Parts: sequence; structure tokens; C-alpha cells
Amino acid sequence: MGEQIRNVVTRLGSGAASGGSCDMRSSSVRTVAGPIPVALARDLDALAKLHEYDATCLAGDLLAAAIEDVISALPGSVREQIRQIKADHASAEIEAHREALSWDSGGT
Repeated sequence: MGEQIRNVVTRLGSGAASGGSCDMRSSSVRTVAGPIPVALARDLDALAKLHEYDATCLAGDLLAAAIEDVISALPGSVREQIRQIKADHASAEIEAHREALSWDSGGT
């Protein structure tokens, strides 16, 4: 078990997640969807209900922790490739929004 997943498990075990809420609207958050087996979806729902926590938020916590653990376990060269791909994507997003971000005062 990776460190980040271990932190989520510890938080759940201590009751720190109970009744909590999560940020699902911030510009620093993206919602993702992916298929999981029905049995695991039921486990997720049961865990969320047990801890009085939103199942979508718990799924996000678990997915974020798993991604961090996987990336930290990869060789440095692969992490560097990931860093470069992220930088390329960020540059492409900036370029795509450049026109929308420019301001024209309407002067001649």
C-alpha cells in the first residue's frame, strides 16, 4: 500500500472523514469518471455511508491518492516524461485560451 492510500485509510479509520465535504466546483478540481466493477462500487457506497461521507468525494480521495502513489513509484525518467507532458498540456491550454484572455479596448 502506498503512502497516500495509507493516509486515506488512516483518515477513514480515525473518523476524520466523517461528515466532511469536498470541493467539487473549484477551478483547481476536475471531475473524472471511470468504470469500476459493481462489487467495488457497492464497497465504495458502503464505506461512504459508514463514514457519513459523500461517495463521489471518497472516490476522488482514493483516486487522487492512488495516482500520487503510482507516480511516486515510477522510475525518475518516467516521472520526467510525465512532467514534460503536463507542461505541454498546460502550454496548449494557455494557447487555446489566449484569444479569450486578450483584451481589446476598442480603440483605433
